[in-house]
Amino acid sequence: MNLLDVLDKDLVKVPLTRSDKQGIITELVEVVAKAKGYTTVQYEAVLDAVLDRESLGSTGIGNGIAIPHAKTDVMDHVTMVVGISRFPVDFASPDGQKSRIFFLVLAPSSEASAHVELLASIARTCTSQVFRRMLEQSKDREEVVRLFME
Repeated sequence: MNLLDVLDKDLVKVPLTRSDKQGIITELVEVVAKAKGYTTVQYEAVLDAVLDRESLGSTGIGNGIAIPHAKTDVMDHVTMVVGISRFPVDFASPDGQKSRIFFLVLAPSSEASAHVELLASIARTCTSQVFRRMLEQSKDREEVVRLFME
């Protein structure tokens, strides 16, 4: 599974407004819940799954990127939310850098391999410092989508 397979303009938020780890995760889950029309129970189940996964170890991967993720059967297929923050947020990345680029990856339990493939695709796509800088400077969701499509 490739990042472009799940990139959806309705699941991109620029800029994120929260300024701490839990706030960023909550905001990303709010984006998917609103876009998918989730009930409060579904929203809370997704948020709990992501926070539970985060409690096992930080999902900050370095170079200003964090990929909070979880498996939850609220999802019927692998879904990704992209968020760009104007302010760096501490996600306890191994390189010590704070994150400004966020990818929330959600998958049903039955699609574990696709989930892992998507995480790898995100990491590969964001290896370029120039690309990361362009994402950080994106003005809106259309610009983020365009950058990934190029």
